Amino acid sequence: MAKSLLEQLPEIVAKGRQTAEKILENLEGRHRIGLQTREWVLPSKDSVMTDWITANNRRGYLATVRPELVEGHSADSVHSSTSSPRTESAEWHNRLIYGDNLLAMAALLAGDDSTDSLRGKIDLIYIDPPFDSKADYRTKITLPGVELEQKPTVIEQFAYSDTWADGTASYLAMITPRLILMRELLSDTGSIYVHLDWHVGHYVKLVLDEVFGKENFRNEIFWRRDAAGKGAKGISRQWPRTSDSLYFYTKSAHYTFEQQFNEPQELQIKEYRYQEPDGRKFKRTTLGDYTQASIEKMRSEGLIYTSSSGQEYKKYYLDEARVTIDNFWTDIFGFGVKTSSKERVGYNTQKPSELLDRIIKASCPENGLVADFFGGSGTTAAVAEKLGRRWITTDLGKPACMIMRKR
Repeated sequence: MAKSLLEQLPEIVAKGRQTAEKILENLEGRHRIGLQTREWVLPSKDSVMTDWITANNRRGYLATVRPELVEGHSADSVHSSTSSPRTESAEWHNRLIYGDNLLAMAALLAGDDSTDSLRGKIDLIYIDPPFDSKADYRTKITLPGVELEQKPTVIEQFAYSDTWADGTASYLAMITPRLILMRELLSDTGSIYVHLDWHVGHYVKLVLDEVFGKENFRNEIFWRRDAAGKGAKGISRQWPRTSDSLYFYTKSAHYTFEQQFNEPQELQIKEYRYQEPDGRKFKRTTLGDYTQASIEKMRSEGLIYTSSSGQEYKKYYLDEARVTIDNFWTDIFGFGVKTSSKERVGYNTQKPSELLDRIIKASCPENGLVADFFGGSGTTAAVAEKLGRRWITTDLGKPACMIMRKR
């Protein structure tokens, strides 16, 4: 009788560890994986960029005949496009890497002559891996008057066909060594968000518990990606599926996190039904949990409201109100991004910028380093760039890398 998936899981994790450990052992060897810089992408051609090109030509980073390309190819390399920084130090260059993310992470861990190892240096990892949904994500290219469908090459089928030889067991065998290498790349104060749905999410959580430790599991975040009732049939034998899950883990108990807030919504605003003589609105709450010393301090600050019956309450002003964002995210819509959105780049599983904006602001410090090893449409890198964070992103699909490069 074949083993159940639960019975296979310990063996899957053990083999994943062996794969990762072999990679880690080879980091110092002469056959270690390296990155090939094939292209430099510069934001402008002003005098500052001219100086930058001159300085890097002098250091041998750029080819002399064609500055945007570095010649050379090796079977043991993955190709990388780098962009010159705006907010980073002169030594840092953001990277878009085309190739297998397992090899890319090995190269980042190893470092090279021009870049130090990034082991323990990444502040935040967000990944949106395939969902094991058996979907076949082909890339459609629209040209004037015609729409072409570009089927993935054999190597790109890994990126576009969410199909695995042995089903979910193969999926877990794929993701396990990658998660182990991601942990090696995370800083001691770093975090990882793994974005999945009902297909395989709870199986992957068991792997995450093994790799990062159950004690470092912080939240399961539920993202309602679609409005309630969207696409619902007249008669259905199940509840509509409108949400994804994000599993939030940290490297240790000491991690970067900044609470995020929303403005109060209409129903919450209605709670502020009292007002000062100058029209400033507030709501009242009981004083049962406050010490007498705290109450006297509030009284001196004019924060005590006394009702007609003589009962005292604390004032909370509307213009100071902030609503703490919890682990139910119902205010960001757009699985695949609305077709009318200016942000849309035509990538099937594109995620909205608001989603990554929230994650990066919460879990990556200013000028910190963000990585996405299933880059897809490039939302992570685009938002990190906008927020002044450094970034690395990778993808095995050439169409995805072309979209990210343009974006």
